[in-house]
Amino acid sequence: MVDYEMETIAKFSKGEDAYLFRSFLASEGIEAHVFDEYTPQLFWHYTHAIGGVRVVVADENLEAAETLHDEYMKALRTGPPVVEEVRAWPLVLLASIFFGMPFIFFGRKAFWQDDGKP
Repeated sequence: MVDYEMETIAKFSKGEDAYLFRSFLASEGIEAHVFDEYTPQLFWHYTHAIGGVRVVVADENLEAAETLHDEYMKALRTGPPVVEEVRAWPLVLLASIFFGMPFIFFGRKAFWQDDGKP
């Protein structure tokens, strides 16, 4: 039997997100548990009524877990670096006109005519 109190550190709408956060806490040495993870799967319309999927930690780890939660959510919001997209559509357009047009007009001739050859 566990003798310590548990506090909810975070709430998520999906169980997968809660388990990812629990794994992040475990990688930092904080034991956490996920509660109510099956309700959104079975009764999705009750998810907000019960408060979502909860990640709970012991009272002794609450301050460290709150700091890690802020760090985790900030890392989620930053996202990947922006990469400039390649503008290749003029090349694709020219290649399709150059290579595609002759095949459209002349490449189907063998399918239209029956030469009697097997």
